[in-house]
Amino acid sequence: MRAAVFCYDFPHRKSQDFILRLWLEAIPVVAVIGAPPVPLSRPASTLRVNPRYTGMLHPARICARLGIPYYVLEHSTPQAAAVIREQRVDLVLIGGARIIRGETLAAARWGMINFHPGLIPEVRGLDALKWSVYSDVPPGVTAHFIDARVDAGRIISRRRIPVFRDDAWIDLSLRLHETQVELLPTVLRRVADHPARDAYPAVPDGRVNRAMPPTMERVAAARFETWKARHARAEAEDDAGFGEPVAPRLADGP
Repeated sequence: MRAAVFCYDFPHRKSQDFILRLWLEAIPVVAVIGAPPVPLSRPASTLRVNPRYTGMLHPARICARLGIPYYVLEHSTPQAAAVIREQRVDLVLIGGARIIRGETLAAARWGMINFHPGLIPEVRGLDALKWSVYSDVPPGVTAHFIDARVDAGRIISRRRIPVFRDDAWIDLSLRLHETQVELLPTVLRRVADHPARDAYPAVPDGRVNRAMPPTMERVAAARFETWKARHARAEAEDDAGFGEPVAPRLADGP
């Protein structure tokens, strides 16, 4: 398997941890493509769920130390697609990216895999943890082949994360991040054994969440303790136990 990683061209925790975990698992990474920063327009949030990290490393520095070719390119460009084809990439792993469009989507032999911090199809789009609480959906991570839609394509694996009564929002956010990194080798082994995308369940069309507005953040915050109690109890009673994978069954065929 020849893998490539899409990331941001600035220090970013998920990008950093994906590259390092792939190296630790001895999975060949033949290219890392960092997208330059762009200004983002999002409503001011009243509910912080992500930690403020310090000490992160620039992905270019990590790649230089590990001997991985590093490119600074917008992901949805002919130049990025050309790099993927020239490096004969089997899979692109998304450690940080905006919406992927155009010929880049089809450039890798097996496709592109995203790790989303929410259960798909119930929670697609931005602010997955907040929307999970607002909509009373268990927290979890979905690994999926992407297509032209947002947080859609073909589901490879879903994994719920444990909820504890004394969790804060940031505890859950960190656990979602750690689960994405932990799933990397499991998902790659599964796809190496079954690389045909059509063998995996398709994500149906449905709602794609935008950044949660402050008025709805206040509702989510008010529901948080009740949501925790419900899902901590539900997982404690689940025969599968905490953190077990909820993997979709492969369709019949080759």
